Amino acid sequence: MVQFKKEEKEKHLYEYEITIEEEKVKEALENIYKEANQRVAVPGFRKGKAPRVILRAHLNPNFIQDELTQRLVPDALNQVIKEENITLFGEPDIDLVTVSEEQPLVFKALILEKPQTTLADLNDIEVRKYKIIIRDSDVEKEIEGLQKSKGIWKEKGDLPVETGDMVKVKVEGREFAVMAGYADDKMLLSHAVIGLKKGEAGKFYSLETEADKPVEEIEFIVTEVMKKEIPELNEEFLTQLNPELKSLDDLRLKTRESLEKWAEDLVQIRMEKEAVAMLTKKSEVAIPSVLIDHETKHQIDHFIEHIQKDGMTLEKYMEITNTDFEGIEKDFRKQALWQLKKLFVLQEYANKNGISVREEEMNEDLERIAQRTGKEVEDIKQILKKNNKMDDLMDQKFQQKLVVDILQKVKTKEMEEPINIDQWKALEDPEEEMVE
Repeated sequence: MVQFKKEEKEKHLYEYEITIEEEKVKEALENIYKEANQRVAVPGFRKGKAPRVILRAHLNPNFIQDELTQRLVPDALNQVIKEENITLFGEPDIDLVTVSEEQPLVFKALILEKPQTTLADLNDIEVRKYKIIIRDSDVEKEIEGLQKSKGIWKEKGDLPVETGDMVKVKVEGREFAVMAGYADDKMLLSHAVIGLKKGEAGKFYSLETEADKPVEEIEFIVTEVMKKEIPELNEEFLTQLNPELKSLDDLRLKTRESLEKWAEDLVQIRMEKEAVAMLTKKSEVAIPSVLIDHETKHQIDHFIEHIQKDGMTLEKYMEITNTDFEGIEKDFRKQALWQLKKLFVLQEYANKNGISVREEEMNEDLERIAQRTGKEVEDIKQILKKNNKMDDLMDQKFQQKLVVDILQKVKTKEMEEPINIDQWKALEDPEEEMVE
């Protein structure tokens, strides 16, 4: 028989004190000692015949407590969860209160219930559909990019370094390559090389120094200067790009079509993000602070790990950005709250609308990957499983179905005024608009 007391710590977070009656403890002890007697050799006694008091002396001090806990706590906890009709989110935290051979077993369980989600009415959600116009200048810029991508790096000889050149330098016996001029800070190497010729020396300054120490001056020597030679827009270049191109006008037409398709995709992706963001914002979810705390810490730890890979400490980051840890934590807490809310909203939406990924849908995706890569479907499956990517592919498919379903049910507002690519880039991300 299990008895329990319940205390609500906050909405959806409960602490249960659960008591397992003494009779149940005694019954478990009988089985524990009987099994131990058969396994443990006690000098002077045949297996299974040692008295309990002598057998206990030959067991690990924590053996009985651990066995009682493992045998009784999970069943008792499941009984309470079933009786209380709780939908768990994560594993409960267990804290043993009393574990003894002479009295009832008592433990506390901190249980996080899956937050109740009230979805917004999709009829009340409207997303914006933009129209992006492609200008002649966008086409020319794209073609310039194509030219540069086909360019060849060639040595400049005795000419000085200019912005955009590739420069090889030797610093303290080690060689580095740097793109000249792509930094505003004149203390950096990429700026210090400008104007120098092959064989000439220069100096730059290290920004990574210990506290209260002067900036370190570092010498370098230019060992090679290269400039990218851009191909001309001629028949040879067109053939290299695509043998079907007959003229520059053909290239401009194909480039415009490609940019227009790209622009349509951008608009579609933004509408999907806006639909999800609006649904998340307008829905209601009461998220326990302990869950927000956990997610905030996770995001901060991930951020610190990321900047450390770039050779920067959190202290240095705060100094450069003129922020403090309290401000960083506040920003990440907002993000954590938003991400958790979106998670619960999308889970609830999927459950209510029966959205899932069927096996045949996964097989169709695997067949497409196989055709694209020239491999067999079974080989693709093995590769994905080996790299633990099968679940990622399924989740990607699930998210795709989910977002498409939401977008089909919300209202769409066609924006009257078309915008160009520069204006599009200036638009705020839909999620950033919603995060409060």
